[in-house]
Amino acid sequence: MELKSFVFYCSPAGTTRHLGEVIGQTLAALSCPVESCVLGRDEERVKRLLREIAESRERVCVFVGSPVYSSHALPLVMDLIDRLPRRPEAWAVPFVTWGAASSGVALAEMGSALAGRGYLLPGAAKVVAVHSLMWEAASPAGAGHPDAADDKIVAQLVREVVSSLRTPDPEPLAVEVLSYQPPAAAAVLAPQNLEMAKQLLPPREVDEKLCTQCGVCVDNCPVAALDLDPFPVCDDSSCIVCFNCVRLCPERAFSVDLNPIFEHIRKRARTFMESPASVIFLPPDRLVDPGNG
Repeated sequence: MELKSFVFYCSPAGTTRHLGEVIGQTLAALSCPVESCVLGRDEERVKRLLREIAESRERVCVFVGSPVYSSHALPLVMDLIDRLPRRPEAWAVPFVTWGAASSGVALAEMGSALAGRGYLLPGAAKVVAVHSLMWEAASPAGAGHPDAADDKIVAQLVREVVSSLRTPDPEPLAVEVLSYQPPAAAAVLAPQNLEMAKQLLPPREVDEKLCTQCGVCVDNCPVAALDLDPFPVCDDSSCIVCFNCVRLCPERAFSVDLNPIFEHIRKRARTFMESPASVIFLPPDRLVDPGNG
C-alpha cells in the first residue's frame, strides 16, 4: 500500500519541533514520502499541503504535534485539525510535548477532533519536555527532555504506524484510550485555558532604552503576534504567552520576573504526578516494548 505522510506542528520552545524532526527522519528512513510544516508562520505552505492531502491518491497519514499549554493543544493546532480535508484512507497521529507539570487533556481533544474530521488513528504519543517557562530556573521541570530514550519511543511509534498502514486493513487506535487522565484530574484540567494563563503570568514590559528594534522578538514569535511600532507591540488576542520574546531578546529588553511561577509549576507536577512521563499509544495488536524496539 502506497503511503504519503505529512507532519504539522507548532513549537515555540523547540521541543515539539525536535520530535517533528525525529518523525520526519524516521519516515524518510522507511522510504515514506513526507512533507513537514511549521504552523503559524507560513500560511501559503499550509494551504498547499492541505490541497495535497485532499488530492493525494495514496493512503495519507498526517502527524499533528502541539506543546501542551494550560492543559490543551494550542489553538492554531486545533484550527489546523479543523481544516484537514475529509477524504478516504485518512489517518492521523496526534503527538504532544508537555513540561513535566501536566499533559492535561490535549491528546484526548486532538484525537477527538481528528476523529470528527473522519481521520482514524494508527497511534499517538505524549512526550515529556523541559518546561518552556523555566529557562532561567536552576532545576527546570523536565530538564534534559526530550532525550535519547524519548526519541527512541517516538521512532518506534513511527515504525509501527508505517508498518500498519502499509497493510490492506490497518487496525485503528480507539480514541477513548487517549482520555488517560483520571476523572478527578480531568475535571480540574479541562476548564483551564490560555486566558486563565494570561491572568496568572506576569506582564511583559519593554525597556525602550535597552530595545534596539532588532526584530528578533518579531521573527521568533510563533504566532506572528508581535510588531515593531517602533518598539515591540503585542496583539494579546493572538498571543499564546510562550515568552519567546523575553527568552530570545539579545538585549534583555523585556522586563518580567517568572520566579514566582516556578513553584506553581512544581506544585502542579506534584499534584498530578504523571507516570510514565513519555508514552506511545498503539492498537492492541501493535503494542511493543520500546526498550526492545
